[in-house]
Amino acid sequence: MSYRDYPHAQHRPLIDLIPTHHDDVDVSDEEDDFYSKEDDQLIHPKWQALITQTSNRVPRKLQRCVVIVLAGAILFLITWKSYLGPRHYAQLQELKDMEETPAMSYGSNVRPEFKGMIQVKNMDSQHLPKKGHRLVFVGDVHGCREELEHLLKKTNFDKKHDHLVLTGDMIAKGPDSPGVISLAEKLGASCVRGNWEDKLLLSIAESEARHLDTLPGPDESPDRKEDFLDEASHSHGDYKLRKLAKSFSKHNIAYLQQCPVILRIGKVPDLGEFAVVHAGLVPDIPLEQQDPFHVMNMRTIDLKTRIPSSKHDGTPWEKFWNHQQEKKDPHERMSVIYGHNRKRGLNLQEFTFGLDSGCVSGGKLTALVVDHKGKTEIVQVKCHQENGWDED
Repeated sequence: MSYRDYPHAQHRPLIDLIPTHHDDVDVSDEEDDFYSKEDDQLIHPKWQALITQTSNRVPRKLQRCVVIVLAGAILFLITWKSYLGPRHYAQLQELKDMEETPAMSYGSNVRPEFKGMIQVKNMDSQHLPKKGHRLVFVGDVHGCREELEHLLKKTNFDKKHDHLVLTGDMIAKGPDSPGVISLAEKLGASCVRGNWEDKLLLSIAESEARHLDTLPGPDESPDRKEDFLDEASHSHGDYKLRKLAKSFSKHNIAYLQQCPVILRIGKVPDLGEFAVVHAGLVPDIPLEQQDPFHVMNMRTIDLKTRIPSSKHDGTPWEKFWNHQQEKKDPHERMSVIYGHNRKRGLNLQEFTFGLDSGCVSGGKLTALVVDHKGKTEIVQVKCHQENGWDED
């Protein structure tokens, strides 16, 4: 008899037609004494026979499906036990910590007053977006003046109608920090104080307090022969800051000094209240009571204590911020535009806009453009590449 002689043969896979001969042995007729201790098996032959008889009634295709499903289930259990489960429980715990308010937490004590800086400033309401007028927010420039100029060109920036806001760290690391500040002054840009502006201004204040020769600057006579710079007597970082400080004019320094730690933008049409900071904010703490050091340096928050940290390990502050804003009434919500966190790069969430995309290290310079209808657009240029800004 050939394959074609089987009934319905053409409608069944060949594997289902392979005969089995397990029924040739009637185990029920065997005596128990026939099996010696040496022949003991994991499953008794009677049970093996029963399993075999049952399995023979199941089509081979279905048997394969059962094996695949069982293998998948085992693989899933192993993955869940070793990786997915712990992550899931960690997320549940994180959510629980975000929902609970610690009895004693960050912000419950009065913080010391910081002198020599502006904590909060309100942006002039005339700069709020209206028909034909836009707000252009730019992340950490770090002395990359050429890239900033090309980014503004790419956004079709018009000083007469648009307003530029810089998210701090405008200086240091890059090739032309004074050029960036001079351009910002020329354009009438708003700004916030970043950790690098803070370091620079503190270094200048320290030099003045010690009556050191400070900042003749490029707009003063260069005939002064005294120079407080002495690389041998200072740490390398301090020396570099002092050297950087001497590259600025008095106008540049005055501009940096008027940059607040927090810039309250106001209500943007169809988007709600906005604020600009360099690094981040702690939820449920009034802007006036935020710790300026953390506002300029934070990256994460300890949910148990609500204490911010500049380290990357922990819950990102923006994740906690977005969680808290979602729970509030729409008129109480505030969105935050910030920079600082190059490691996370461009990081856009519902109520936070992270714009530091690592320009000075060969990444991109990013702008967030907001028009009068509340429409937002991300514009970027490549950095440190010949004509890179035109190709992107």
